[in-house]
Amino acid sequence: MLVRHLVCFCALFLFAGDAAAGSTTGTSQISPLASDQLAASLQKAANDPESPFYLQVNCTDQKGIRSLELFSGGAAIWNRRSQIMLSAPARSALLKTLIERGFPTFEDSYGGRERPEKTKAAARISCRIRVEIDNLRKSSVQQAGGEQSKQLTGLAAELLDQVEKFTDSALIPENLQDALDKLSEGQLAPQCLRLRFVDLPARDNNAPGSILRLIGGEISRQAYIPGQVVAEPVSESLGQEQYVKLLAGLQKAQLPSIPGNLWSDDQLEFEVQVLGFKKVVLARRFTRFDAKANEPAQQRFDALLLVLRELNQ
Repeated sequence: MLVRHLVCFCALFLFAGDAAAGSTTGTSQISPLASDQLAASLQKAANDPESPFYLQVNCTDQKGIRSLELFSGGAAIWNRRSQIMLSAPARSALLKTLIERGFPTFEDSYGGRERPEKTKAAARISCRIRVEIDNLRKSSVQQAGGEQSKQLTGLAAELLDQVEKFTDSALIPENLQDALDKLSEGQLAPQCLRLRFVDLPARDNNAPGSILRLIGGEISRQAYIPGQVVAEPVSESLGQEQYVKLLAGLQKAQLPSIPGNLWSDDQLEFEVQVLGFKKVVLARRFTRFDAKANEPAQQRFDALLLVLRELNQ
């Protein structure tokens, strides 16, 4: 059985690449045919609660910064910090709102100011709606400055308002260890777990290393040399057995009590996040590092390292 239903997302309001940086007017890449297909898929899902889809909404307005990620099965991540479960009627209402407000025909990007081609800074995004369904993807973003779309910001606010009324029942872990426990118990969605593991050889070794990522129940592996593109990431769904083994390794590591710096002959960077809780560990040949002073934590991290490297094969 594959773990495919739920995810945790960092609600950022600076995005690169999703909008045309130099645009001052709306730009659209979806054809009329694709718009019709998307509308049909949304209508089908609205009528069938079992139809899988993904919805992401981020917006900054008079109510502040709000974000939503909704996954198949009804689990939703609200403002990065809590999880709520939406009923089939609530999910259907969101899809119907997208249809009624004409989201399939929205432009990909609104606003923004022209910038020199060499400027690589990400465009400031104040609002974003993204839908994935039936192998179709549609994203519409509002960039700061330039043309402002009341349709887009109004729709985003309406979708967020529909979900916000359910936040009284939100599940909020107390800390990272509690979050991992709730993942293991099935109270939190598997895709609330995000992970990044950079595994590089020692500085005097020119062999490529690797990057392992886990986002939204999808695991990706990529050969890596700092400053070079060695290969594109290869992704697949995280299997249930892999998920259970990874969770067990994370729990046994007692991550909150592990120091941020540990010893390794290699160069390692490990980051794990569940909702609003994150842990980062750097391990390498630190100078003036007393490995014996952190021996229990070092042993727990080394055990987790074996799990991560097995997952990375």
